[in-house]
Amino acid sequence: MKILKLFLFILFAQQLSAQGLLDRKEPKKVVKSGPYIGIQSGRFYAGEIGIERQWRRSEKLLASTTNALHMGVNYSYDFYHFNPILGYDLGFWHKENTLGLTYGMNLCMRTNFDQYRVGICPTIGIKILQFHIQTGYHFLYPSNRNYGSFDTNTIFLSARYLIVNDREKK
Repeated sequence: MKILKLFLFILFAQQLSAQGLLDRKEPKKVVKSGPYIGIQSGRFYAGEIGIERQWRRSEKLLASTTNALHMGVNYSYDFYHFNPILGYDLGFWHKENTLGLTYGMNLCMRTNFDQYRVGICPTIGIKILQFHIQTGYHFLYPSNRNYGSFDTNTIFLSARYLIVNDREKK
């Protein structure tokens, strides 16, 4: 009876292999894009909304490289000075393997509708499925020690969720 079961199993596996069902390979390149929503926490809470495009190249299951460009807007409110703060971000992040960290850099601009501050923001994070959690520091000019400057998030923690609208496999 055991020999019959083994024979049927080998026959079944051979049939699946002949149909190509066992030889499933990862696509070499996957491009995903869509909008994201998120929240940023620092000195102030800020809501985020934007778009992101990701390029993923995989050699094996755990050996993949992902690069992404993103652009977004965030809005926070300084309740101490009763002042709204609007921010724009344009950035890039890179992830070396499936279980690795993301490393990125953003160009950013913040305004309180009277003045503005511009700068860069290095980030580090982790991406699991469509959730991306990042932390970073905004290096803004002019600094908030200058007369007439406004306060905004410098060090922050951000959580985003990407809604994939378009997926291309090559």
